[in-house]
Amino acid sequence: MKYAVVSVLITVLVMAIPAVTGGCGESTQETVLPTATGSPEQPGEAWQADGILGDNEYLGEMTYGNFEVRWRTDEANIYFGIRAKTEGWLSIGLNPSSQMKDADMIFGAVSNGQTSVSDQFSTGAFGPHSPDTELGGSDDIIQSGGREAGGFTTVEFSRALDTGDNYDNVLTKGKIKIIWAYGSSDDFDRKHASRGSGEITL
Repeated sequence: MKYAVVSVLITVLVMAIPAVTGGCGESTQETVLPTATGSPEQPGEAWQADGILGDNEYLGEMTYGNFEVRWRTDEANIYFGIRAKTEGWLSIGLNPSSQMKDADMIFGAVSNGQTSVSDQFSTGAFGPHSPDTELGGSDDIIQSGGREAGGFTTVEFSRALDTGDNYDNVLTKGKIKIIWAYGSSDDFDRKHASRGSGEITL
């Protein structure tokens, strides 16, 4: 009985995509994260408000000491992930006109596994910042979630680029000013432990 030996050449192409991890380091350098799939406007990883900042979940990233902000947009909405080295509250303010004045602010905290997020607006250079609903506006946070781990608190949330609310600033492509802060307590009314300002590009 004769046996035929057939040699089959199999070529395997392996594409290695480097992983990018974000942390709350000292850099203030803006970073555009690589995408696994899709266009430059569309990250490769689906966004989830789960308190985990995935490697390819966001397009932009900035760090300010122990505070980190990540973001992505689509045609209608913006998605944020913020993280700070604290077990208290953290916040981001969008497009203030002067110091805190007219800042569209979002506060978040995680307590006993439950995430609280508040849509607020600052009426003065040093506050006060009240929930939009107390000023005659509306709570326009679409989705939110967060978690505490390893001494860090992470909060993720989404909202429309243009909510139609007088107490939410309209967000458009280009550079926007931000302010940020975090505290040592979960009480949004307690004073910040650290704060700062910066600029991100949508």
